[in-house]
Amino acid sequence: MPAPTLANRRVAIFEDDQRNRERLSGLVKLCGGVGVPVNPPAPSLNRLMAYYTDQRINLVICDHHLSQRGDYAPYFGAQAVAESYRHGIGGILVTAYERDDAELSLRLYRRQIPALIRSPGLDRANLQTALLQAEAEVQKHQLTRERVPHRTIMTVLRVYERNTSKIVKVMMSQWDSEQEVGFPLDLIPSKLRIAAKPGNLLIAQVNIDAARQEDLFFDEFELPNPDALKRAKSILSRP
Repeated sequence: MPAPTLANRRVAIFEDDQRNRERLSGLVKLCGGVGVPVNPPAPSLNRLMAYYTDQRINLVICDHHLSQRGDYAPYFGAQAVAESYRHGIGGILVTAYERDDAELSLRLYRRQIPALIRSPGLDRANLQTALLQAEAEVQKHQLTRERVPHRTIMTVLRVYERNTSKIVKVMMSQWDSEQEVGFPLDLIPSKLRIAAKPGNLLIAQVNIDAARQEDLFFDEFELPNPDALKRAKSILSRP
């Protein structure tokens, strides 16, 4: 059976560097798709769907930092991918700074980003795989194992300021008992933020099968009830 391809799907390419737009368009063509470079200025977030409809767009590729070369777009690529996701258009995010951005501009939208690719390692094979994965998740609700959320207990380690945001650092023994993970305090519903204090426990839907911390998302926060606290103590006490 032949390997699946993009089969003439029209793929919008958001990238503020013209040469990179052309390169990505060429890779999409090699995958069997039709690259549609989005020339500056890119449409505003609230005009994305009108643009997609006009251009008959099926999928989206976004660079994360879209304002490094002029005024291409007043938003991050992560925001565009997330907005597309909410309207039924699958997208992938390309960035060279995923570790630096994970706690700030990425984690806020990571739940609606089906695939994240490092730009230095971008090639035809992983681009095609990522786009087909995004399409399967958004159009068919078929999530890869690494994208399936699980109800997860976490311990708050500290809360600190980074740039203009407050970052919550947590530990999740269900994912990695030795690695700290951070996310913006704004991810937590306002009525629950008071509980984000060192030593406290929080519960959220987290894709704990993700191999990399930059691929983790946090959603549907809640406070533990007494039974959950009891189970948490049991988990945390395991050798």
